[in-house]
Amino acid sequence: MTSYTIFSLNVLNFIIFNMGVKFGDFFIRKELKYSEIEGKLVAVDAPNIIMGLFNFTRPKKEEMEPNLILDRTQRPISHLYGLLYRINFYYSKKICPIFCFDGTDSSLKRLITKDRLNDFKFTQNWYQRALERNDISLARKIALSKEYLWQNIIIESKQLLNALGIPYIESPASAESQCAHLVKQGIVSYSISQDYDSVVFGCPRMIHNLTKSRKKKIQGRWKYERIIPTEINLKENLNRLGITLFQLVDMAILIGSDYFKGIHGIGPKTAYQLIQKYNNLETIIIQEKQSYDFSQLTYRLISEVRKIFLLPEVLKTFSSFSWNYPLEDKIFELLCEEHYLNKERVQKGIKNFLVNYSKCNEHFRINYGKPQQVQTTLEQIIRWES
Repeated sequence: MTSYTIFSLNVLNFIIFNMGVKFGDFFIRKELKYSEIEGKLVAVDAPNIIMGLFNFTRPKKEEMEPNLILDRTQRPISHLYGLLYRINFYYSKKICPIFCFDGTDSSLKRLITKDRLNDFKFTQNWYQRALERNDISLARKIALSKEYLWQNIIIESKQLLNALGIPYIESPASAESQCAHLVKQGIVSYSISQDYDSVVFGCPRMIHNLTKSRKKKIQGRWKYERIIPTEINLKENLNRLGITLFQLVDMAILIGSDYFKGIHGIGPKTAYQLIQKYNNLETIIIQEKQSYDFSQLTYRLISEVRKIFLLPEVLKTFSSFSWNYPLEDKIFELLCEEHYLNKERVQKGIKNFLVNYSKCNEHFRINYGKPQQVQTTLEQIIRWES
C-alpha cells in the first residue's frame, strides 16, 4: 500500500526565485474557447507552471504554508503527478507543448546560492547516505533544503518530460524570455504562464489558466471551480495604455521583478501614472525624488534591467522538436520504482495519456499533414503555424 506524508513548509524556504512582475489585473484579457487553441503549438514557462502544481496542496487560502505531499523517500511528488495530468490535458485539447527551462541566473536575481550546482551535488550525496542509514528525519531535512529541493524537482521534471516524449528547451537565461522569443518568431502561437514576465519580455500573446477546471473544498463543501483560459495580447494592451514596450519595462522596474525589488509604495497604477506624466524612469527619479526612495535604483542598474528585458539572451536556432511516443517503462521507473507512487493510479494515468496522445497526433496528421511518426522539424512547425 502506498503511503505519503503531508509536510508543512514555508513557501519562502523552497522557492529559490522571485515569481515575476506583479502586474495583477492591470492588463485586459480576452476569454478563449478551447476551439481557438486547438491544433496550436505553445511554449510553456516550465518553472512557473511546475511551481503552480504545488499550490493545489495548499490547505487553506489564508494560510501561508502549503502542504507538500512527500513519498517514503521524503521527496515531494506533486510535480510528477501534476506534469503527467497537465500534459495529458494539453493533448486532450489537441495542443502540443514545448517546455522552456531557466538557464544561467542573472547576477541580479535574488535568493540564489553562490554555486547552486555544487550545492546540489553535495546535498544529493548527503541525502542518499541518510536514506541508506534509514535516517528519515535527516533525509527529509535535506530533501526539503533550498540547496536540494528545487534543483531536484527540475531534474525530475525533465526526466519525466523525456519519458513522456515532450520536447523542452534549456534557455541560456530565463524561461520567460525563451517563451516570448518562440512566440515572436512564429514558432509557437502562445506562451503559457501564470505570471507576466513573458509579456514584459515582449511576448505578443500569452495565455493564463490553461488548465483543467477542478473541484475544491470551500468551507467544508466541495465546489466546482470553472477555470477559463484568457489571452493577454501585448499590442492591444500597449495601444490601450498608450505606452511602448520600453515604458512597460520601466514600469516593471518600478513595480519590482526578479531583477530588482521595486520601489516601495509604487504599484502598477502608480507606475503607469508616473510613466504617463514623465515618459521615462530617469525623469521620474529626478522629479519624484522627494516622494519615493530611489537610492537603490542606480542608472547602471536601470540599464542592466532594461537590457535583460529588451535584449534577452535566448536560444535562437533549433535542430528539431519532436513529440514522441511515451516510454512507459521509463515513466514507471521514475514514478513507481524511484518514488513508490501508486501503480494503479499511474497505469490509469498513462492509459489516458496514450489515448489523448494518439488523438492529438491524428489531429495534426489529418489537418497539417504531420507524419504519424512524430519527428517534427522547425520548418514544418513554422509552415503549420503560418
